[in-house]
Amino acid sequence: MAPSPRFPIHLCQPDYHKSCAACCGIYNFKDNSRRAVSLRLHRNRVLLGNEGRKVTPDALALHSQKWRSRYNGFAKRFEAVFNCEFVGFLDEAHRRVGCLLHPLRHKGKDLRHSSFYGQELCDGHFCPSYYELTMNEQALVVKTLDDWYLYGLVITDIDLVKGVYQALSDRLGEAVQPRMLTHPPVQRALRRLWQWKLRWPYCRPGCDGFGKYLFIGDHYEELQIPYERWGVQPSFYHRILLALGSAFQSLEELRDAERIIDLGLHHAVQALRNASSQKSSNGTIP
Repeated sequence: MAPSPRFPIHLCQPDYHKSCAACCGIYNFKDNSRRAVSLRLHRNRVLLGNEGRKVTPDALALHSQKWRSRYNGFAKRFEAVFNCEFVGFLDEAHRRVGCLLHPLRHKGKDLRHSSFYGQELCDGHFCPSYYELTMNEQALVVKTLDDWYLYGLVITDIDLVKGVYQALSDRLGEAVQPRMLTHPPVQRALRRLWQWKLRWPYCRPGCDGFGKYLFIGDHYEELQIPYERWGVQPSFYHRILLALGSAFQSLEELRDAERIIDLGLHHAVQALRNASSQKSSNGTIP
């Protein structure tokens, strides 16, 4: 029997519909909007050529000389994270992002020695989500998102994924299983939850934050919700609220945020139950 793979779900490149390159720094810019990130990824792809095209050492050095300092200068969000100049769209459809120096793009020739971290470090690096998210938690994201930009933001946000998975499982009365996530209404309901990463009404304004963290030069600190000031217990959705970068001006705003989460979870659990009941009638779920 063949041994099980170290990581059964490859979170970086899970399928042909999306991928993640957060570790390459694609979101680590003061302007990390979809448009700005897409422009940088497209530019790198164009400058470095399409898959299979021979890239000379001089071309790589010229590209690095021109863009490495720009990507890691004033436009950078968090100093400790390096923004690689060799990350880009991997396909013409702009669905997948990743390393433009990877040997799979160059007929087996590994060009990652030209990158800041080098071939060995890039090849052996797996982000915390591989280790800290369970298989079921990983599947909750992988099976419900096909958008590279949102996928990368969500799969690397361990607190958000764990918070949503736990809240769904608690409401459902059982652990959410990967087989439950193949039903289109379930996928649509989960995508609406993940959209909070893009359009959360109580997200702290400014470019010095990312998720639950505030960045101050080389240092960062975690956001705080002033429960004590309002004389209330921490929210049941505290983990989700922090992951969404929430900043509240009043207790009323906190309660409204909780209602938004409640409603989203309600629709997702309803879809999960409907899917389970339909499959049970077909004999596919005991």
